[in-house]
Amino acid sequence: MFRSHCRISIVPVRARCCAAIVLTGTALSPAQAAPPRTVTHAPTSHAGTVAAQAKSESLDAELKDAIAHAPSSAEWPNNNYARLLDLGSATVKPDGTVVARYRLTYKLFNERARDLAEVNLPYNSSYQEIQVLSARTIKRDGSVIKVRPADIRTTAQFGDYLMYDDAQGYGFSMPGIEDNCIIDYTWEETTRPLFLPGHFTTFWGFNGPEPVGVSRFTLHVPTSKPVRSRVANDASLKATETTSPDGKTLTYVWEKRNLKPVELEPAMPAFGQIAKWMEVSSLDSWQEIASWFWKLESPQAKGTPAIRATVASLIQGKTSEEEKARALYDWCANRVRYVGLEFGLSAYKPHIAGEVHDKLYGDCKDKATLLITMLDLAGIKAAPVLLHAEDRRDMQESLPTLNAFNHCIALATVNGKEVWLDATAEACAYGDIPAGDRGVDAFVIQDGRGAFRRIPPYTGEENGIDVLSKITFAPDGSAKADVSMSLRGESGQGMRARARSTTPEQRKQIAQGLAQRLSAGATVTNFTLPDGSHKDGPFVMTVAAEAPRLAHKTGNLLLIPLGFGSAEERTNPYQAEKRKWPVVEETAATTRSTTEIKLPDGYDLEDLPTSLDLDSPIQNFHRTVAKSADGRTVTIVTTVASKPGSAAPDQYSKVRAYFDEVLKTSDDQIVLKKR
Repeated sequence: MFRSHCRISIVPVRARCCAAIVLTGTALSPAQAAPPRTVTHAPTSHAGTVAAQAKSESLDAELKDAIAHAPSSAEWPNNNYARLLDLGSATVKPDGTVVARYRLTYKLFNERARDLAEVNLPYNSSYQEIQVLSARTIKRDGSVIKVRPADIRTTAQFGDYLMYDDAQGYGFSMPGIEDNCIIDYTWEETTRPLFLPGHFTTFWGFNGPEPVGVSRFTLHVPTSKPVRSRVANDASLKATETTSPDGKTLTYVWEKRNLKPVELEPAMPAFGQIAKWMEVSSLDSWQEIASWFWKLESPQAKGTPAIRATVASLIQGKTSEEEKARALYDWCANRVRYVGLEFGLSAYKPHIAGEVHDKLYGDCKDKATLLITMLDLAGIKAAPVLLHAEDRRDMQESLPTLNAFNHCIALATVNGKEVWLDATAEACAYGDIPAGDRGVDAFVIQDGRGAFRRIPPYTGEENGIDVLSKITFAPDGSAKADVSMSLRGESGQGMRARARSTTPEQRKQIAQGLAQRLSAGATVTNFTLPDGSHKDGPFVMTVAAEAPRLAHKTGNLLLIPLGFGSAEERTNPYQAEKRKWPVVEETAATTRSTTEIKLPDGYDLEDLPTSLDLDSPIQNFHRTVAKSADGRTVTIVTTVASKPGSAAPDQYSKVRAYFDEVLKTSDDQIVLKKR
């Protein structure tokens, strides 16, 4: 995606499948239920003293076992680290408070894993407290170096943005990092009731692209609080359930051991469709989330004198609802800066529309709420929409949980027609919607009631590129070319976003790059490349260039390759001999290329490539080659169409062979013979 999206809920610490508990509307960090450790000062003035103290420190039995059975880097040469322990435990108190402990233990195989040694633990100071219980590095020789309390930093996560001042974080650097060392840290997080009183949702991911020793999540919940759980992609994984002797607490434990890395392949299914994970929810239905979010969002969508003035100015002289909606959408998308924050009280509750309007920045739900407010003042009804960008699962199959959403847009009714509006997509035209939102099962909330609606996916005609090239050759093999490119849908949005952030000189360099793709040594004689401010219709750019060596002269022959302009595409993305996962194509797109070649004086056609039809489960290729009646012009029309769907691993050989054959077409030539 060429624009980022923000998240409604939080999965703390790194982009990894770890647990997040959402209680009363907030996400908690998971942790283990071991006794708290006291973080003591590890002397650093003398290495021998540190080692002597470290040798005497006792390690708990589970950590000792994890280290004893830790894999070596030779066992996983394509991995930079192993997750030895990933332990979480959350206790739900009768008053709705949640106390969670979380432990992570990694073995760092090499220096490429050292970013894991920079730890940041975010929390919200409005309703959360966090305490680092233990953080240490176990070196190869067995010595242990602790993180000193004085080395733990408390930071404002988003200090530059006044609307997010409750977002805090603890950060620290693990000491003594070397190849094959162990880092181990535990923290406790307490969250007081705030949203969704009495309810909580939990997510936990077990495996990832690294090997995992033990991944375990424990949940302690009052027996009076019914919960539902669902495990994805592992029918054998069941929770063990025990009841406390007094009958007041139920304990659930989910655990997996010795998990191999999830093999990553190009165009594989979404990670959530293949990884092992589970979710727990005490919510009865999605309507509870709809009612909760509506109560948060609707009071914020109130007009102010300043907003009213802006709306009046923008719709002045406009008579149709579409003209008004277009003007308001463009203003919100372009004038209000997107600040994509994923944390804090504001992870769920939009800021007041007037505050977003006046400060001219906000995240996805802030911008959506302001847009809804402005549309309402113009007499146009709109509703907030929650979704998970790029996740095209049927959400109704999941348990009701805030983890299902990471983005917020709007759905307006304009002249009786529904129009999806993503105000974070600055380069997206009114009536269009970014590719990441397309095909997603979105939760539309109107008057406190929610309903899932599928956002229409792209069709091939809406998404793709049209290229028209007119090339006139000289007898020496040089050529003059006029190329026009029309980019639709995702390609057009991406190019607009790029053009909007480039200077005129940089746009000239982009044009020169396109000429170089035509032929080495080609120079631009003229070009048009819009600045991206006009968003309607396709993004059209043109390049006129002179290429000194577009055709190759040998003896009395002139060879014109058909692969000019495709230098960046001449690699088969499917090079492995075998395939584990299906090959997935999610988006429909059609690319059409029409090339008209005028033959040079003194040469006649000797040989032409044939027309072709190639097909695969996820894409097809069609090429026609024709010459004019007088034999002086050759026209090649190529169409490549992506077909949404998937090819099973047993069809992989067909997919791979298809792309090999498509690549070979770039080597085809038009052969001219000198008279």
